[in-house]
This record gives sequence, structure tokens and C-alpha cells, in this order.
Amino acid sequence: MDTESLRIFRRRRAFFWVVAFFLTFCGAALFFTFSSFLLAMRENARRERCDLNLAKLYQATVEYCDAYGTFPPAFTVNENGQRLHSWRVLLLPYLGEQELFSQIKLDEPWDSDWNRQFWTKTPNVFRCASTPLKDVNDDSKAKQCAYSCVIGFNTAFPEDGTSVDPDLIVDGLSNAIMYVERKKTSNWMDPSSEITVEQALEENKKPVVERENFGSWHGRGEYALLCDGGRRFLSEKIDGSVLKLLFGIDDSKGIEESSSSEKQEEEK
Repeated sequence: MDTESLRIFRRRRAFFWVVAFFLTFCGAALFFTFSSFLLAMRENARRERCDLNLAKLYQATVEYCDAYGTFPPAFTVNENGQRLHSWRVLLLPYLGEQELFSQIKLDEPWDSDWNRQFWTKTPNVFRCASTPLKDVNDDSKAKQCAYSCVIGFNTAFPEDGTSVDPDLIVDGLSNAIMYVERKKTSNWMDPSSEITVEQALEENKKPVVERENFGSWHGRGEYALLCDGGRRFLSEKIDGSVLKLLFGIDDSKGIEESSSSEKQEEEK
């Protein structure tokens, strides 16, 4: 091969590699762009399912309230004060789960020998599609509940397990939180798995990726269901004081009692 032919060959080879590199780069860019688009679409679909779950939980709660005159308690207790079942069990008849509800022994604890058999029968309405399940086994199936009520003083779910009349929500139904997402899933029947106000406020100070309970796998925040049925996506950057007000149902009462306590301390 003479010198001129060698030059032409080298130029063609160089041009070929440039074109190949360009096409590979464009293909990779298109692939990642399309993949990101698909992931975003998938997450949007998961968020819509989560929103629909909360809508169903609200409707079930309304029907429960119509039947009993109050919101369901965070948990039921026996005569000795032992926690028996969570609010999720009480909502089963209003979620199209009457058959499952009829099989559960409400007078026995949620973890009795009989009731343990229902741990893995988590209704889909209590699951968030964005929650990753690393191991598909009996234990993980029993811990797929991604929604919780927030218990504490002056909330829609008192920590003593009593029920709240909606008329007592002085702040307005649209200003009080009913249920929230939880990042660390729990057993749907567990009456001791609810999030406390203190836990939520403490975790709200952390980035979502570092949270264990109050948060979600959606990223940048979590869904909350308000007492009027409204669904709000709470930003991970929501101010703690605002969040505390949303947990309260009569914040003026809380302020008055707090001031009274401080005054008594000063008098001492």
C-alpha cells in the first residue's frame, strides 16, 4: 500500500471512529433520557395510586364516623388497657374487606395465635407502590403497611386510644391531619406502630433519605390526608411549626394549656 492510500485509509478509519463515537453517545443519551422519562412516568403512576389509597381511607373513615359518631381510635384496648387492634382493622368493613374482618377475633390481641394468621393478608389499600420490598417472604409480606395516624395530645388520634368527634376539630377539618405516609413499613394489624407527634417533628428535621418512619419513598416529601378528605404532599422542607399546627385539632387550646403549665411552674 503506497503512502497516499495509507493516508486515505487512516482518514477513513478516524472518520469511522468519530461517527461511531457520536452515534454511541447519542444512543446512550437517548437511552438514559427515555429511561428517566419512563421512571418518572412510573413514579407518577405510583403517586396516583397512593393518592387513591388515601381517598379510599378517607371514605372508609367517613362511613365509620357515620356509624359511630367519631373517628376510629388509633387502637382498641381491653379492660386492662392492653392494646388489641389498630384503626386499620376497624376500617375493614368499609374498605370492602368484610370477610377478612369477620375472621379476626377482636377480643384477642392482634398477635394472638389465632390473629397471627392474618398478618400477611395486608389489604392493598394500605400499601404504597413506591415502597421497595427487598425480600419476598412471610415477614416482609406482614410488614407492608405504609400509612399511619399521628397520635398525641390535641390530635385527631389521642395517645390513650380514645375516639374524637369531628365537631371537636376547632381548627377546621382542612387544617388537621388524619393519616400520613410512613417510610418504614409496619404490620397493618400492629396497634403499637403509630407515629407520635414528637417522632414526626423530630424526623421532619432530617432529609427524607435519612428518615425511618415519617416520610415516604416518593422523594422530596410524603402524602398526608386531611380530615376534610384533602390530600396534600408535604414537602420535606415544611417548617416544623407549621407541621405541628397541622397535627393539632385545637391549637388555641394547646397554647392555653401550655401557658397555664408555664405559669404554674413560675409560681412554684
